[in-house]
Amino acid sequence: MRQLQKGSMMSIVRGVDSNEIVPIVAALMDEGIEWLEVSLSEEKQGLDNIKILTETFGDRLRLGVGTVVHKEQADRAIAAGAQYVITPGWERELVRYVKSLGVEIFPGVYSPADMMQAVQEGLQIVKLFPAGSAGVDFIKNLQGPFPHLHIMAVGGINLGNIRSFYEAGCSSFAIGNDLVPRGATQQQIPTIRERAKQYMNILHEKGLNGS
Repeated sequence: MRQLQKGSMMSIVRGVDSNEIVPIVAALMDEGIEWLEVSLSEEKQGLDNIKILTETFGDRLRLGVGTVVHKEQADRAIAAGAQYVITPGWERELVRYVKSLGVEIFPGVYSPADMMQAVQEGLQIVKLFPAGSAGVDFIKNLQGPFPHLHIMAVGGINLGNIRSFYEAGCSSFAIGNDLVPRGATQQQIPTIRERAKQYMNILHEKGLNGS
């Protein structure tokens, strides 16, 4: 699987009906967003969507599963086609289990202690959640002890503050309701496209994505 690069954007989808998911994701991909997290906050629907998206887009879509809190969820999502696992918080045994399957995991962290454990487990990418509550100064202070840790900011990130979080040291971003509202339908695709375009324009500004 292609690595999550600096400046990458991931979309998080929750509660989207299986009849609506394909055109919404196709619109995101058209705007350059190829990373997608399907949340298991509504588990059956989420698993159905992972199967449908895998069948429709295959490896063109970097498809992962989020809101994973136990091993059985990870098993079901991987069997459905999820290429990586994202957790809301730190749980060492779950991290070790997913890694033992040969599947990448981006665990949720919220403290230097969590990050130390992630580094000890050999992880290079972590999900800081909720990043908006942690704040820009907190992220800046992490750069000293964790200069090589790739921080994916999740929660509270929007068009108004994403530049500040990037400049503070966040390497990538996963956006939920501000990009694809919970339970979105095809009627919202024009708005989703415009939001995706705005986010991608910010990340492709000269100097912001390393180009």
